[in-house]
Amino acid sequence: MQFDSNGLRLQSIAGNSGKAFKGLRSDGTPVFVKYEMPPIVPALAREQITPPVLATNREVGVGQRVEQEWLDGRTLSRADMGKKQVRQILVRMHFSKRLLNQALQLNYTYHGPKDLVLKWQEDAPNRLRQNSYLQSVCKDLLDHLPTYHQEVATFVHGDLHHKNWVETSSGLVYLTDWETACLTDRMLDVAYLLTHYIPRSAWAEWLKEYGYKYNATVLSKVFWYGQLGYLNQITKHIESYDLEAANKEIYALRLFRQQFNKDL
Repeated sequence: MQFDSNGLRLQSIAGNSGKAFKGLRSDGTPVFVKYEMPPIVPALAREQITPPVLATNREVGVGQRVEQEWLDGRTLSRADMGKKQVRQILVRMHFSKRLLNQALQLNYTYHGPKDLVLKWQEDAPNRLRQNSYLQSVCKDLLDHLPTYHQEVATFVHGDLHHKNWVETSSGLVYLTDWETACLTDRMLDVAYLLTHYIPRSAWAEWLKEYGYKYNATVLSKVFWYGQLGYLNQITKHIESYDLEAANKEIYALRLFRQQFNKDL
Protein backbone atom coordinates (compact mmCIF):
# COMPACT_ATOMS: atom_id res chain seq x y z
CA MET A 1 0.00 0.00 0.00
CA GLN A 2 1.30 3.48 -0.84
CA PHE A 3 0.01 7.05 -0.98
CA ASP A 4 0.04 9.35 -3.99
CA SER A 5 0.39 13.12 -4.10
CA ASN A 6 -3.36 13.55 -3.68
CA GLY A 7 -3.57 11.43 -0.57
CA LEU A 8 -5.11 8.40 -2.24
CA ARG A 9 -4.19 5.03 -0.81
CA LEU A 10 -2.99 2.98 -3.78
CA GLN A 11 -2.85 -0.77 -4.15
CA SER A 12 -1.06 -2.10 -7.25
CA ILE A 13 -3.11 -4.19 -9.68
CA ALA A 14 -1.22 -7.25 -10.91
CA GLY A 15 -0.39 -7.51 -14.60
CA ASN A 16 -0.31 -3.80 -15.40
CA SER A 17 3.45 -3.09 -15.27
CA GLY A 18 3.10 -1.05 -12.10
CA LYS A 19 0.94 1.58 -13.82
CA ALA A 20 -2.54 0.60 -12.58
CA PHE A 21 -3.87 0.82 -9.02
CA LYS A 22 -6.97 0.50 -6.96
CA GLY A 23 -7.20 3.79 -5.12
CA LEU A 24 -9.10 4.52 -1.94
CA ARG A 25 -10.18 8.09 -1.24
CA SER A 26 -10.37 9.53 2.27
CA ASP A 27 -14.14 9.01 2.32
CA GLY A 28 -13.71 5.33 1.46
CA THR A 29 -14.69 5.62 -2.21
CA PRO A 30 -12.71 3.21 -4.42
CA VAL A 31 -11.37 4.45 -7.77
CA PHE A 32 -9.32 3.00 -10.60
CA VAL A 33 -6.05 4.91 -11.07
CA LYS A 34 -3.73 4.52 -14.03
CA TYR A 35 -0.56 6.38 -14.94
CA GLU A 36 0.54 7.07 -18.54
CA MET A 37 -3.06 6.80 -19.65
CA PRO A 38 -3.52 7.97 -23.27
CA PRO A 39 -5.04 11.49 -23.32
CA ILE A 40 -7.91 10.30 -25.56
CA VAL A 41 -9.50 8.44 -22.61
CA PRO A 42 -11.68 11.35 -21.34
CA ALA A 43 -13.17 11.72 -24.84
CA LEU A 44 -13.87 7.98 -24.92
CA ALA A 45 -15.56 8.22 -21.54
CA ARG A 46 -17.81 11.02 -22.82
CA GLU A 47 -18.88 8.66 -25.62
CA GLN A 48 -19.63 5.98 -22.99
CA ILE A 49 -17.13 3.64 -24.59
CA THR A 50 -14.77 3.42 -21.61
CA PRO A 51 -15.60 3.87 -17.88
CA PRO A 52 -16.43 7.39 -16.60
CA VAL A 53 -13.44 9.61 -15.79
CA LEU A 54 -13.49 11.30 -12.39
CA ALA A 55 -10.26 13.29 -12.57
CA THR A 56 -7.17 13.79 -14.74
CA ASN A 57 -3.84 15.44 -14.14
CA ARG A 58 -0.30 15.35 -15.43
CA GLU A 59 2.45 14.57 -12.94
CA VAL A 60 6.12 15.32 -13.54
CA GLY A 61 7.99 12.13 -14.41
CA VAL A 62 4.93 9.88 -14.74
CA GLY A 63 2.81 11.59 -17.38
CA GLN A 64 -0.97 11.61 -17.58
CA ARG A 65 -2.80 10.17 -14.58
CA VAL A 66 -6.49 9.28 -14.81
CA GLU A 67 -8.97 8.36 -12.10
CA GLN A 68 -12.00 6.38 -13.24
CA GLU A 69 -14.97 4.85 -11.51
CA TRP A 70 -14.15 1.55 -9.83
CA LEU A 71 -16.37 -1.00 -11.53
CA ASP A 72 -17.87 -3.96 -9.71
CA GLY A 73 -18.09 -6.57 -12.39
CA ARG A 74 -15.97 -8.91 -14.50
CA THR A 75 -13.97 -9.13 -17.69
CA LEU A 76 -15.77 -10.67 -20.64
CA SER A 77 -15.22 -14.30 -21.55
CA ARG A 78 -14.61 -15.53 -25.08
CA ALA A 79 -18.25 -16.58 -25.29
CA ASP A 80 -19.38 -13.04 -24.37
CA MET A 81 -17.75 -11.43 -27.40
CA GLY A 82 -20.75 -12.06 -29.61
CA LYS A 83 -22.92 -9.86 -27.38
CA LYS A 84 -24.90 -7.08 -28.98
CA GLN A 85 -23.32 -4.51 -26.62
CA VAL A 86 -19.84 -5.32 -27.95
CA ARG A 87 -20.91 -4.64 -31.53
CA GLN A 88 -22.75 -1.48 -30.48
CA ILE A 89 -19.63 -0.09 -28.80
CA LEU A 90 -17.57 -0.72 -31.93
CA VAL A 91 -20.16 1.05 -34.07
CA ARG A 92 -20.23 4.00 -31.66
CA MET A 93 -16.43 4.25 -31.69
CA HIS A 94 -15.83 3.68 -35.39
CA PHE A 95 -18.49 6.09 -36.62
CA SER A 96 -17.89 8.95 -34.16
CA LYS A 97 -16.69 12.04 -36.03
CA ARG A 98 -16.26 13.83 -32.73
CA LEU A 99 -13.90 11.12 -31.48
CA LEU A 100 -11.95 11.16 -34.74
CA ASN A 101 -11.51 14.94 -34.55
CA GLN A 102 -10.42 14.72 -30.91
CA ALA A 103 -7.82 12.11 -31.84
CA LEU A 104 -6.46 14.33 -34.61
CA GLN A 105 -6.20 17.23 -32.15
CA LEU A 106 -4.17 14.94 -29.88
CA ASN A 107 -1.74 14.23 -32.74
CA TYR A 108 -2.88 10.73 -33.61
CA THR A 109 -1.75 10.03 -37.16
CA TYR A 110 -3.24 7.94 -39.95
CA HIS A 111 -1.84 4.48 -40.62
CA GLY A 112 -2.48 2.76 -43.93
CA PRO A 113 -2.22 -1.02 -44.34
CA LYS A 114 1.42 -0.85 -45.39
CA ASP A 115 2.24 1.33 -42.37
CA LEU A 116 0.66 -1.23 -40.03
CA VAL A 117 2.74 -4.11 -41.39
CA LEU A 118 5.99 -2.15 -41.38
CA LYS A 119 5.28 -1.01 -37.81
CA TRP A 120 4.76 -4.61 -36.75
CA GLN A 121 8.07 -5.61 -38.33
CA GLU A 122 9.84 -2.69 -36.68
CA ASP A 123 8.36 -3.18 -33.19
CA ALA A 124 8.27 -6.99 -33.00
CA PRO A 125 10.68 -8.68 -30.58
CA ASN A 126 13.78 -10.28 -32.15
CA ARG A 127 12.29 -13.75 -31.72
CA LEU A 128 9.46 -12.79 -34.09
CA ARG A 129 11.57 -10.78 -36.52
CA GLN A 130 13.70 -13.90 -36.99
CA ASN A 131 10.72 -16.20 -37.50
CA SER A 132 10.74 -17.08 -41.20
CA TYR A 133 7.06 -18.07 -41.28
CA LEU A 134 5.85 -14.81 -39.74
CA GLN A 135 8.10 -12.81 -42.05
CA SER A 136 6.63 -14.71 -45.02
CA VAL A 137 3.17 -13.68 -43.79
CA CYS A 138 4.32 -10.06 -43.67
CA LYS A 139 5.71 -10.29 -47.19
CA ASP A 140 2.43 -11.72 -48.42
CA LEU A 141 0.50 -8.92 -46.74
CA LEU A 142 2.76 -6.29 -48.29
CA ASP A 143 2.38 -7.92 -51.71
CA HIS A 144 -1.42 -7.86 -51.47
CA LEU A 145 -2.32 -4.58 -49.79
CA PRO A 146 -6.06 -3.91 -49.52
CA THR A 147 -7.72 -0.77 -50.83
CA TYR A 148 -7.42 2.04 -48.31
CA HIS A 149 -8.86 5.55 -48.35
CA GLN A 150 -7.67 7.86 -45.60
CA GLU A 151 -10.81 9.97 -45.77
CA VAL A 152 -12.88 7.07 -44.40
CA ALA A 153 -10.34 5.95 -41.79
CA THR A 154 -11.62 5.90 -38.22
CA PHE A 155 -10.46 5.72 -34.63
CA VAL A 156 -9.82 2.06 -33.80
CA HIS A 157 -8.81 0.27 -30.61
CA GLY A 158 -6.30 -2.16 -32.07
CA ASP A 159 -6.49 -4.91 -29.41
CA LEU A 160 -10.00 -6.22 -28.80
CA HIS A 161 -8.89 -9.18 -26.68
CA HIS A 162 -11.75 -10.25 -24.42
CA LYS A 163 -9.77 -9.32 -21.30
CA ASN A 164 -9.88 -5.67 -22.41
CA TRP A 165 -13.67 -5.65 -22.03
CA VAL A 166 -15.50 -5.31 -18.72
CA GLU A 167 -19.14 -5.79 -17.78
CA THR A 168 -20.43 -4.09 -14.65
CA SER A 169 -22.75 -5.76 -12.16
CA SER A 170 -25.55 -3.60 -13.64
CA GLY A 171 -24.90 -4.97 -17.15
CA LEU A 172 -23.00 -2.06 -18.74
CA VAL A 173 -20.16 -3.06 -21.06
CA TYR A 174 -16.99 -0.97 -21.49
CA LEU A 175 -13.78 -1.25 -23.51
CA THR A 176 -10.46 -0.50 -21.76
CA ASP A 177 -6.69 -0.31 -22.44
CA TRP A 178 -6.09 2.21 -25.24
CA GLU A 179 -2.32 2.03 -25.79
CA THR A 180 -2.74 0.44 -29.23
CA ALA A 181 -5.37 2.85 -30.56
CA CYS A 182 -4.74 4.51 -33.91
CA LEU A 183 -6.46 5.98 -36.97
CA THR A 184 -6.89 3.42 -39.73
CA ASP A 185 -9.42 1.19 -41.50
CA ARG A 186 -11.99 0.01 -38.96
CA MET A 187 -11.61 -3.47 -40.42
CA LEU A 188 -8.55 -3.84 -38.17
CA ASP A 189 -10.93 -4.16 -35.20
CA VAL A 190 -13.72 -5.94 -37.04
CA ALA A 191 -11.47 -8.66 -38.51
CA TYR A 192 -9.85 -9.35 -35.14
CA LEU A 193 -13.22 -9.83 -33.49
CA LEU A 194 -14.52 -12.07 -36.27
CA THR A 195 -11.44 -14.27 -36.54
CA HIS A 196 -10.95 -14.72 -32.80
CA TYR A 197 -14.48 -14.90 -31.42
CA ILE A 198 -17.31 -15.16 -33.94
CA PRO A 199 -18.12 -18.54 -35.56
CA ARG A 200 -17.59 -18.50 -39.32
CA SER A 201 -21.25 -19.39 -39.83
CA ALA A 202 -22.28 -16.19 -38.02
CA TRP A 203 -20.06 -13.74 -39.93
CA ALA A 204 -22.70 -12.74 -42.48
CA GLU A 205 -25.23 -11.79 -39.81
CA TRP A 206 -22.62 -10.02 -37.64
CA LEU A 207 -21.30 -7.95 -40.55
CA LYS A 208 -24.80 -7.01 -41.64
CA GLU A 209 -25.73 -5.87 -38.12
CA TYR A 210 -22.51 -3.87 -37.91
CA GLY A 211 -23.08 -2.15 -41.25
CA TYR A 212 -20.96 -4.03 -43.79
CA LYS A 213 -22.15 -5.81 -46.87
CA TYR A 214 -21.31 -9.51 -46.98
CA ASN A 215 -19.43 -9.95 -50.24
CA ALA A 216 -16.07 -10.98 -51.67
CA THR A 217 -14.57 -7.50 -51.25
CA VAL A 218 -15.37 -7.38 -47.53
CA LEU A 219 -14.23 -10.97 -46.97
CA SER A 220 -10.89 -10.29 -48.66
CA LYS A 221 -10.33 -7.40 -46.24
CA VAL A 222 -11.29 -9.64 -43.31
CA PHE A 223 -8.64 -12.09 -44.55
CA TRP A 224 -5.95 -9.41 -44.81
CA TYR A 225 -6.65 -7.60 -41.53
CA GLY A 226 -7.38 -10.88 -39.75
CA GLN A 227 -3.80 -12.00 -40.39
CA LEU A 228 -2.50 -8.72 -39.02
CA GLY A 229 -4.65 -9.26 -35.93
CA TYR A 230 -2.99 -12.61 -35.34
CA LEU A 231 0.45 -11.03 -35.74
CA ASN A 232 -0.38 -8.32 -33.20
CA GLN A 233 -1.68 -10.88 -30.70
CA ILE A 234 1.43 -13.01 -31.10
CA THR A 235 3.52 -9.98 -30.19
CA LYS A 236 1.36 -9.37 -27.10
CA HIS A 237 1.93 -12.92 -25.89
CA ILE A 238 5.69 -12.74 -26.46
CA GLU A 239 5.89 -9.44 -24.59
CA SER A 240 4.00 -11.09 -21.71
CA TYR A 241 6.50 -14.01 -21.76
CA ASP A 242 3.70 -16.43 -22.61
CA LEU A 243 5.44 -18.58 -25.22
CA GLU A 244 2.77 -21.28 -25.14
CA ALA A 245 0.01 -18.78 -25.98
CA ALA A 246 2.17 -17.26 -28.74
CA ASN A 247 2.72 -20.68 -30.32
CA LYS A 248 -1.03 -21.40 -30.17
CA GLU A 249 -1.67 -18.09 -31.92
CA ILE A 250 0.86 -18.93 -34.64
CA TYR A 251 -0.85 -22.28 -35.15
CA ALA A 252 -4.24 -20.55 -35.32
CA LEU A 253 -2.81 -18.14 -37.93
CA ARG A 254 -1.67 -21.09 -40.06
CA LEU A 255 -5.11 -22.69 -39.88
CA PHE A 256 -6.83 -19.40 -40.68
CA ARG A 257 -4.70 -18.84 -43.77
CA GLN A 258 -5.21 -22.40 -44.99
CA GLN A 259 -8.96 -22.38 -44.49
CA PHE A 260 -9.58 -18.89 -45.80
CA ASN A 261 -7.55 -19.51 -48.95
CA LYS A 262 -9.93 -22.39 -49.65
CA ASP A 263 -12.94 -20.14 -49.20
CA LEU A 264 -11.76 -17.23 -51.34
